[in-house]
Amino acid sequence: MKALVYLGPRRMELMDVPEPQIGPADALVRVSASAICGSDLHGFREASPRRIPPLVMGHEAAGVVAAVGAKADPSLTGARVVAMPVVPCGACARCREDRPNLCPERRLMGMHFPGAFAEAFVLPATQLLRIPDGIEDAAASLAEPLANGIHTASRSVVAGNSVLVIGAGAIGLSAARAAVLAGASLVMVSDRLAGRLALAAALGAEPVKAEEAGSVVAERTQGEGVDVVIDAVGLPPTWALALEAVRYAGHVEAIGLGTPDGPLDYHMLVTKGITIVGAYACVPADFERSLSLLATGTVDVGPWITTMPLAEGQHAFERLADNDRYNKVVLTP
Repeated sequence: MKALVYLGPRRMELMDVPEPQIGPADALVRVSASAICGSDLHGFREASPRRIPPLVMGHEAAGVVAAVGAKADPSLTGARVVAMPVVPCGACARCREDRPNLCPERRLMGMHFPGAFAEAFVLPATQLLRIPDGIEDAAASLAEPLANGIHTASRSVVAGNSVLVIGAGAIGLSAARAAVLAGASLVMVSDRLAGRLALAAALGAEPVKAEEAGSVVAERTQGEGVDVVIDAVGLPPTWALALEAVRYAGHVEAIGLGTPDGPLDYHMLVTKGITIVGAYACVPADFERSLSLLATGTVDVGPWITTMPLAEGQHAFERLADNDRYNKVVLTP
């Protein structure tokens, strides 16, 4: 089969690779659409040590089940599905707490084993969810980042809160929409790109230019700061903005992984009594909520998407790395 193989910094190649073999509890999925995540882009652009070439990346995926193993649910065959790409051990304390996203032994499709930038992938059948009727393949592939945004916002935002979301990529937009749906009284989204701010406005959020975010938050909250900041970028300037913008005793959700380390104003963290919580991936309930919102049209991801053929994968990654106007690129076989 054909697969887009990551060979090193800024090198992707469409290659013939063996078709993956399924185990007794697995399913073979023919890919319909696979979206490029920011973490995939980091690996392509910056040689992330978490993605070792040669590797088939891709974990935001939709497709059709072609075959299942002897111990998997046979009714899945022929079903349209999305991948829940974080595979937990199922036995540890975190898994028993229904927090499989925080399993210490978790494996991520497209990082620890071959992913969805290919004509097919294999995943445990329990890691697949059926796609409701009415959701197109490209939109379904965004169920995973939407679920991540839902996970982050749903545990921190309550009705009446004021919220700042930093970054209007797919996860930031998803978190902003989830905050609006949770009944937040004010949801602001900051970004440096006008096109992305327009997408935020369409979701019911208040767009804010990145360079004006600090002053706008101060003005809109009468100097108090917002109740919740969701940092969907994860760079030193956005960490600084998060600590500046959040109120005393406020809450910061850190989901962006723009850089692995950097300076943090520890004095401000302590003296303001800020709670910072790391947010990683999501749980199955978030995925189900994501699919429901897509099916009802409550979240419309169509305007976020640019579709390109898998064969143009190298070009697609280059365009994302070098051209800010693209929000979400979805590859199709």
